[in-house]
Order: sequence, then structure tokens, then C-alpha cells
Amino acid sequence: MSEILGGFCRDLLEDHEQGIRLDPETVAARFVSWFGVSAIPTLDELTGLARRTGLGEVLEGKRMDGLRGAHIGQPGGEYHIYYRDDLWEGSKAQTLAHEIYEIILENMGVKDSGSEPDPLVCLQAERFAVSVLMQPDIFAPCAEDCGLDVAALHDRFGSSYASAALRLAEVVKRPPLLVVLYGHSEKGDPALWPAGDDLARLRAKVVRRTRGFRAQRSQLMGGWRGGMPHRDRAVPPGSLAESAARSGETEYAEEDCLAAAATPVIWKGRLAKVAVVAVPADYRNALEPQLGRQEGRPDARNNPRAALAAH
Repeated sequence: MSEILGGFCRDLLEDHEQGIRLDPETVAARFVSWFGVSAIPTLDELTGLARRTGLGEVLEGKRMDGLRGAHIGQPGGEYHIYYRDDLWEGSKAQTLAHEIYEIILENMGVKDSGSEPDPLVCLQAERFAVSVLMQPDIFAPCAEDCGLDVAALHDRFGSSYASAALRLAEVVKRPPLLVVLYGHSEKGDPALWPAGDDLARLRAKVVRRTRGFRAQRSQLMGGWRGGMPHRDRAVPPGSLAESAARSGETEYAEEDCLAAAATPVIWKGRLAKVAVVAVPADYRNALEPQLGRQEGRPDARNNPRAALAAH
């Protein structure tokens, strides 16, 4: 173990002995401060940090038994850290940060080196990774500036849509919100997806609401049957998500004391995702920044600015 990494781990252990809770978010904040990580770190930055601090060499792997990443201890206390070469850059950065967290736990003596993957540790490592890549003090104002737009946050932070959606529900305190991300059941390059109805293949991958957002029956979110979305369910017929999927554009509407925006993601000409964010109607203005590009459309449902101006 390098002296730099050792110092960081000793610092964390001292806090632990004093009863300070070291949840992944806290460890991530300490990591960012200790190692001088930038506001929006890149894969190149994290790779350089690993080398500079003695964590080890970052390498690309191929199949890796289905894993996205792995790390292997080397003589001298360093590691070889691997991520799959077929991952896109944002996923590589998140995988690298994930492996760094597991290395930190090993050097603190919390996790045995070379042990089988632990689902709980993996969940903690993912939370650490997104907390490093989407730091709350940076993410929260960006979320406000873009109108809680999952697609814009994906672009800004280079994260997956799912990570951006989950982070939105973790970081934003006001307004109360519900975020739903529908994703295509097919993986890989859309150019290779089988022909057919992309809308029928969408399933809810993320469904998260924050404290203060009350679940209620809503056609906007639940379609003709009402209710709230559920994970792994299809896009509800008659919902705002379906409207956005069919129009190929951001849709806005208000109903049942809610205001909601739904944004489709078109990738290589195929409908890949739909992101929906709902807030109590009193907070409708929080969505306005993501809706500006819809100005000039003919009716209130498809012209968010007109709908907002009416209140």
C-alpha cells in the first residue's frame, strides 16, 4: 500500500474509531477532498490519480467473466485495475471508481483481498462511484439549472441515464419529485436491435420518489389505469411517457395536482429511453428550463411555456 493511500485509509479508520459513520457518500466526499478530485472528474483524471497515488495501473480487459471491472493485487501493494474494453467512457469511469472503493475497503481491513463479490459491497461501491462522479454540491445546482432534466444531466456529467436519474432523487431536496426512467430491453448498438415496436420494449428501469412526494393515482404517470409506475413494467398506455415516446419530443402536462415532463432519448434512429420527472403542481416552474426548446408549439400540453404562463 502506498503512503498516500495508507494515509487516507488511516484517516478514515480514526474517524470510524471515533464513531463517525463512514457511508459511501461520506467516504466519497473525503476521497474528493483528500485527493483533490475535480468537480466533474473524467476517466483520464481517475486513471492518472490511480497511478499517481500508487493505487495501481488501470488496464482494459475483454470478457472478464461478465464483470464490468476487477482489481488484482500486485507485489509491492499496488493493484492492476481492469474495466471491460467494450464499455463506453462514462461507464468505464464509474467502474474505475467502483474498484477504487473496494481497494479502499481492502486497505482498511474491512474487505478481504480476492474475496468473492459481495452484493452489499457492490451496491456501496456504486454509491461511492456516483457520489465521486456527481458530487452533490455540483450536481444539485446543475439539476436546478437544467430543470431536473435527466438527459441534460447525463450529457453534463457523462454518466449513464440510470445513474443520473437515481442521483436526481438522492441529491435534490426541493422540490419533491418522482423520477421514472424507461429503457429498451435490448442492449448494445441500436443498429443491431431487431425490427419492431420500440415502445413495446421499454420497461421502467428506475422509479424513485423523494421525501414529500406523495404517491397518488395519476393518468400522467400511470396512464388510463392511473396509479404510479412500477419497476420492470411497460410504459402505461395513455401516460405522458407514451405521448413523448410517440411524438419523439419532450412533452409537458399538468393533472391531479402534478406537473410532469417526459423526454424521449432517440439513439441511432431508435427509441432507446424515456425519462419522466414529476413535481407537485405548485413547483411547476422547476421544470421550465428543460422545456424552453418546446416554445411555439400550438397547445398547452405540447407548449410547456404556454401552460406555465397560464398559472
